[in-house]
Amino acid sequence: MRGYRYEALDGVRALAAQTVLVSHGLGMAYFLEHSPGAAAAEWFGRLSVMVFFSLSGFVIATSLSRLVASEGHRFAVPYAVHRIARIWPPLALAILVTFAVGWLGHNGLPLLTKTGDAYRLDLVAFLRGLTLTFAPGDATFVIDRALWSLRQEVYLYAVAAFAAWAIVGRGVRRGLGALAVLALVGVTADRFFYLQSLALFSAGAAAALYGTANLRLRAVAASPVLPPVTLLLLAAPLAFVGDPGFIDAMSEGKVFLAYQAALGVPVALCLLRLATSEGPASRFFMRLSGAAAFSYTLYVIHVPVMTLVFSLRAHLGVAPGLAGTTATLVAALLAAEAASWAAALLVERPRFFRKLLFRLLGATGLARQETRFRSASSV
Repeated sequence: MRGYRYEALDGVRALAAQTVLVSHGLGMAYFLEHSPGAAAAEWFGRLSVMVFFSLSGFVIATSLSRLVASEGHRFAVPYAVHRIARIWPPLALAILVTFAVGWLGHNGLPLLTKTGDAYRLDLVAFLRGLTLTFAPGDATFVIDRALWSLRQEVYLYAVAAFAAWAIVGRGVRRGLGALAVLALVGVTADRFFYLQSLALFSAGAAAALYGTANLRLRAVAASPVLPPVTLLLLAAPLAFVGDPGFIDAMSEGKVFLAYQAALGVPVALCLLRLATSEGPASRFFMRLSGAAAFSYTLYVIHVPVMTLVFSLRAHLGVAPGLAGTTATLVAALLAAEAASWAAALLVERPRFFRKLLFRLLGATGLARQETRFRSASSV
């Protein structure tokens, strides 16, 4: 699996983050809830999140396989360190930004959140945000609604780790790993989108694990029919955006949810195609890879930043009319981009934080030096 070209996949991640940003911005600016425009924007945002899940499965499977090859059954600590270093610094910033915007909302600035619900800003709510255990009444849930998918990503990382433990562990460890996977899946089976995210993640992981050795799978991924068929499948639900129940069905309709889960197969095959070919599509996404350097930070802080911009416009009564709405949308998008780019210079630095965590763990004797882990995975 060392032959995969991750520059193209980085470009996919960057484009997906930008699509989420624009879809949320359009929803804030123009579309009433349950309108066809809002439904289309929601679908494009959901598609981007689905791509994130499949992409995470692809990358995590590759990373875990390298770690297992290097560390054997002792992969758990370096794997956890890498995930924490990648996820929590931008998340901590997102919670701080969310609570700062929420404080303004409690002190004279009416916030234009999606639901308009009241929210908590106390220490418990803050800690729940940092640990992704936020409740419906917390500021994190009400103001930064994009974090629902990050919570599911962390769940998927845990499932992947326990699955790897069940495969490479010995004796009791193998059994405990298998039981942990079953327990996690069982607990989340009737919760919002967890099974669908697991299916998308698993499809990406399978494509990565078998993509180098299975010639038939590689042939399917290289087929010229795959891209247009995948695009058609992704766009097909747009034919139903005029249905008033479309947005609710995305998260509640069993048939629609099953369809979203099934989309993981063609999406994962397309990711395999991009990671193993040097065609025009791969080159296109490789040119976008630079924007991936701040795409995660953009994803976790764009909603509170744009909420602040639109709320200020409404509170101050500036930029009225359609032209003002468009100008506010542009300002909100630029503010989110600029804030994310600047913040990512400090918080989206997984190698630095990973090194720091390994030093802290090494001082307590809980982990070895980082050098071996770094050579095992650069993902």
